[in-house]
Amino acid sequence: MERRLVAAVAIVDNLAHPHRFLAAQRSYPEWADGLWEFPGGKVEPGEDPAQAARRELREELGCEVALGAQVRNPGDADGDWPLSAGGHNAGRWMRLWLAVLAPGDAPRVGSAHRALKALSAAEATSVQWLPGDVHIIPALQALLTEREQ
Repeated sequence: MERRLVAAVAIVDNLAHPHRFLAAQRSYPEWADGLWEFPGGKVEPGEDPAQAARRELREELGCEVALGAQVRNPGDADGDWPLSAGGHNAGRWMRLWLAVLAPGDAPRVGSAHRALKALSAAEATSVQWLPGDVHIIPALQALLTEREQ
């Protein structure tokens, strides 16, 4: 059975030496209102996950991105992250990439979000994450931290 994937990105300031990443605060549904996430969305049937990530960023934040390395779950052969924590998104898995904005582009807050915030590794736990995203934070912090040294 094929996995039901969500494709998402951590927009960083620099793919080679990232110091900060962008988090997005949800505005809906009610259970997620005010919680933070990695922007992205569901991969449509037959759609390539990387293409889905870029499409979702165009739809949600009105920006173009170039994908970099995948933020991999070391416990999964495909590097995907289970999203079923908290009883939401049961059976869905997230594939997360580092990404940079296209030259001259900037994300905009759309209808799915209240705010956008750039966070450093140290600041990553200063916001309340969606239940499915929170367990990804240590892996992302490690990527940012090891490159900050």
